[in-house]
Amino acid sequence: MASITRTLTTDGTQRYRVRWWVEGRRVEKWTTTLAAARALKTQAENDALTGVALDPRAGAQVLNDYFSGWSTTRLVKGRPLAASTRLGYARLWRRTIEPSIGRRQLRALRPETVRNWHADVTTTAGRDQAAKSYRLLRAVLATAEADELIRVNPCRIRGGGQEHHEERPLVPTSLVLDLADAIDDRYRALVLVAGFAGLRTGESLGLRRVDVDLLHGEIRVTAQAQEIAGSGRVVLAPKSDAGRRVVAIPAVVIDALDTHLSTFTQPDPDAPVFTSPEGGPLRRATLSAAWRSAVRRAGAADGLRLHDLRHHAATLTARMPGVTTKELMARIGHASPRAALIYQHATAERDRAIAAFLDAEVAATVRSTKAPVADLHGAGHVAGRSSEP
Repeated sequence: MASITRTLTTDGTQRYRVRWWVEGRRVEKWTTTLAAARALKTQAENDALTGVALDPRAGAQVLNDYFSGWSTTRLVKGRPLAASTRLGYARLWRRTIEPSIGRRQLRALRPETVRNWHADVTTTAGRDQAAKSYRLLRAVLATAEADELIRVNPCRIRGGGQEHHEERPLVPTSLVLDLADAIDDRYRALVLVAGFAGLRTGESLGLRRVDVDLLHGEIRVTAQAQEIAGSGRVVLAPKSDAGRRVVAIPAVVIDALDTHLSTFTQPDPDAPVFTSPEGGPLRRATLSAAWRSAVRRAGAADGLRLHDLRHHAATLTARMPGVTTKELMARIGHASPRAALIYQHATAERDRAIAAFLDAEVAATVRSTKAPVADLHGAGHVAGRSSEP
């Protein structure tokens, strides 16, 4: 039970002290009116009965400090965050959250605070950065709510975490082949793996010789190679359980990998498939330079990314008659159907564009004469009339 005690200050002002217990600790708060004290007493007693009592001192922790601990203890499906994910979160936090609200106490964050912060980030950094930052802040404060440091999560902006990506270009198959021919021979197979097997760049860089089964025409994706500041190249598990998969590859990729393995890959089963000119594991900076040169030589649009070839592979697969969303998810390594549906949507849009083009072609065709009416009843039948009297 909570109690109320009235006291007088040295200047004769009345104040009211409310005391109650939370998990064996005595908590007290002061009010200036009896009505406020009674309301606080009622709230504390109700919270104790319903099991949601919070220690008012708990939310005194600064948001930056709480995030620091959160990022090291956060578990996703029972696993700690990957080093690359933690690094990305830390960079995003420093860029968009820390400067404005990072020094605030948890209990000082209100829905209005979050709304104003989100609007400012949207204006200064763009909608996508604001969406990424909002999702991170919401996840951090959801944990603070679960830890009973705050009563409710103040992140309540409808659609605040939704990104609005620009439509990436649909790369023609002919351009994928042109890019494979334009890039240095050492990276030709990697371009074809991205363009037809749909591997992420990190997944391709994490491939070992033992992961490539040319006899059965398969690539086993078991790891990804990432660049971590301060650590260099780090080989990690795939992004999700769905990322660990076996991908069947077409003949064009089998042939390219056959040549590549015999020319550029060491015979050790654990040797990296794709290597630098010096013979070590291929680094992203080296690959990026080679890719930019290939884009120029192939006459492709500026800004075309290697990751766009994965988009080509997924969209091409989605065009296969009868392919299901689950089959597409399994091939591209996604745990949810969202990405697969994006590729299928792109295919549907393309089909509608083709239908519209055909309509335009038919409308533009000028016919000088109409086709003759077929004689369905033998000679003498013309335009639906019989020759018989």
